[in-house]
Amino acid sequence: MKYFSPPSTRRNGLKPPALYEYFIDNFWFKSAGLEHERINEPLRGDHKADIVIIGGGYTGLSAAYNIRQKFPDKKIMLLEGACCGYGASGRNGGFCIATSLLDSNFKDPESRKRNLDVSLYGIKQIKACIADHGLDCDFEENGMLDVAMNADQVKVMEADYHFLKDWGLDVEILQGKALEKEIKSPRYTAGLITSLGATLNPAKLARGMKNIVEEMGVEIWEQSVVTRVVPGRVHHVDTELGAVKAPDLVLATNAYSHKIGFFVNRTFPLYTYVVATEPLSSSQWEAIGWQNRRGLSDYRMLFNYMIPSADGRIIIGGSDSKYYHNDEIAPGNNKSVSQDIVKDLTDTFPALVGIKIEHAWGGPTAGSRDFTPSVGVMGDHGNIYYGVGYNEGVPSTQTGGRIIADLMAGEKNEFTTHYIVNRNIPYAGPQIMRSFFGALKKMYMVNIVKASGNF
Repeated sequence: MKYFSPPSTRRNGLKPPALYEYFIDNFWFKSAGLEHERINEPLRGDHKADIVIIGGGYTGLSAAYNIRQKFPDKKIMLLEGACCGYGASGRNGGFCIATSLLDSNFKDPESRKRNLDVSLYGIKQIKACIADHGLDCDFEENGMLDVAMNADQVKVMEADYHFLKDWGLDVEILQGKALEKEIKSPRYTAGLITSLGATLNPAKLARGMKNIVEEMGVEIWEQSVVTRVVPGRVHHVDTELGAVKAPDLVLATNAYSHKIGFFVNRTFPLYTYVVATEPLSSSQWEAIGWQNRRGLSDYRMLFNYMIPSADGRIIIGGSDSKYYHNDEIAPGNNKSVSQDIVKDLTDTFPALVGIKIEHAWGGPTAGSRDFTPSVGVMGDHGNIYYGVGYNEGVPSTQTGGRIIADLMAGEKNEFTTHYIVNRNIPYAGPQIMRSFFGALKKMYMVNIVKASGNF
């Protein structure tokens, strides 16, 4: 596969890629203490490494974590243009959905078990970081609750129930009083409980993973915008102030990949948005229920997803997604979408009319025509490793990092033979059509793989 074409701005030396979005009023960043945290120095001068990783989000950090365990003596350098967790890894809705990599094509029990093990690995790795390294990310493994608003959505829910039940998962459909014990809303007619799944603070996870891999001996250079990549037997990676040469490259830039010439016309930045309320009072929590604190999403095409935060807020996103012309990296907020989200919140919970919204933010994920991730290895010399196109990225990016490490080690196992490995990413079509594909993404996630995807 060849998914690289040098950007024209690199060839004629005009300017570095535009990567930054303003203004990002992100509750997760604030609660993680990012505004008071020291950001690593930028790369300066010329360097050599065994492995260079571009991107300090979950894929890059998980790749560093797993590669270091397999190759303890190799020099690994990670380059991040802003700070680790700056992109979707630190801005998403806080969901950690365990079933996002299940494949309905697996029929025999042994294949299904292997596929389920891969899908569950992302949560397993996060729990290992918590247990082994003391990572604090407000992790709550309470399961998921998907809710329907009408009879047609209940039919989709029932199909999801049978799909997950066939995999041997613990699922249950609730209606009436049983549903009210989980959540109280005049909009909801039925709910599907899935025992697997968790919620967390995504920025705390990203910053915690950064600390872990640094303690393992990985060099992390933040504030290091990559301006040029020259692939080869030995890759040459330029930043604004420095350069790295390394025989192995890990590309972990997801929605930003096209800015440095990768996956151009294959993936495109698709924006979703999130808001955080003020902390709810005890009477407000009593009015809406939600005592089991499961991550919640609905079955509409323009759906919402929401979680209760550790300090008693509601974090809610969805309602719409945006594609900006010419694959632009756009501002980190969209007031009209935020207003739609707030209206959805109060329509869902009338008791919250008038609640104060304290934060509103957004960010890009890498959309594609088939809405399915690809993790693999490419390049003329088979030495460019990548993970891109995640729909539900918190656990699946953790798994992507493990796949990259196993591919680098030449292993053949359930990770390196998984269906997303070296999966062809279809041509994204002309840019004028990409907002249409973005709209289809929501329809796809609701009607085909409702068990996955929120940011």
